[in-house]
Amino acid sequence: MLLSMCRLKWGAMAKTDDLFQELHAGLAELLREKLVEGTISVSEMGILRQFLKDNQITAVPVEGTPFGELVSSVPNLDKVVQMRRKVA
Repeated sequence: MLLSMCRLKWGAMAKTDDLFQELHAGLAELLREKLVEGTISVSEMGILRQFLKDNQITAVPVEGTPFGELVSSVPNLDKVVQMRRKVA
């Protein structure tokens, strides 16, 4: 009986893990689509920022890239963020 209870619990945990993986992937895809389409709202941008932060997704600005240009356009940000040079 104990073995069957453990199997039931393990099966439920596996299903929960699968569900969380589906939710994670679904949220990532939804936010990506909205960002690409240009329909993302300000509050959704906040959700996206937190989603990336929670998953330790970071970026380093590189000279000559769109992100590098964005960083360069913000006054005095170069004193806080170190930009890498683009490798040919």
